[in-house]
Amino acid sequence: MKAELAGKSALVTGSTHNLGRVIALEFARRGARVVVHGKTGARQVADTIAAEVPGSRPLAVSFDLADRAAIHAGFADLAADGVDLDVLVNNAAHLGLEETPGLDSSPELFRDVLEVNVFGTHLCSVLAARAMAARGGGAIVNISSLAGQRAIHGRLSYNTSKAAIDGMTRAMAIDFARHGIRVNAIAPGYVWSDRWERIDDAEAARRRARIPVAEPTSQGEIAALAAFLASDRARTLTGSVIPIDGGLAAQQSPWEPADD
Repeated sequence: MKAELAGKSALVTGSTHNLGRVIALEFARRGARVVVHGKTGARQVADTIAAEVPGSRPLAVSFDLADRAAIHAGFADLAADGVDLDVLVNNAAHLGLEETPGLDSSPELFRDVLEVNVFGTHLCSVLAARAMAARGGGAIVNISSLAGQRAIHGRLSYNTSKAAIDGMTRAMAIDFARHGIRVNAIAPGYVWSDRWERIDDAEAARRRARIPVAEPTSQGEIAALAAFLASDRARTLTGSVIPIDGGLAAQQSPWEPADD
């Protein structure tokens, strides 16, 4: 595997499990010094990456993305430790799974989801961009969702937050370009995760039937795309929200076997 991120330091938020952890490991394999982030468990995951990728020297940081003072403190700690970020991956998210749909939607939950997904992403991006600008540039990769473009039933808060991230990506790309900072987003559809292992066979089959390629996107595929966007190979790629969804966004309506 190419060490295309060699010499770069990358903070991956929400990297103690699932997609964030896979992204952090992928970046380490490609030569980056990764900063693992999570409210808990960051040190353990950093140790695991260090064992899997000798010489990678990953770091760990813990702060709550709903706490603006904690975010400032976390970035200050990284600076005090001499960590100069070249890459930020905004992966952490409040999924809002407990939301009550429709007219009973909770304004408190709506605010909680946006606090993490929108305001947390915004503050991390601004703090990272200030440091990157002082060093001549960098890259920010936002993990959005197809839900920002095509809403999921009963997920008002999450849908709204991901649509905001898409708009934030484009706006920051324009504003930060003069500082040598590229900003892009990845918008996955169905992603294979441990949640797929908890659904029954009928539901898994129903989901696959909706996807033109008939399978969910792997976390490794998303991680590889994130690594490309963070690398110098994507020198002019900025302001894009890139779907990686097996063709979900391309179709007007799901294919049915009777259509053949």
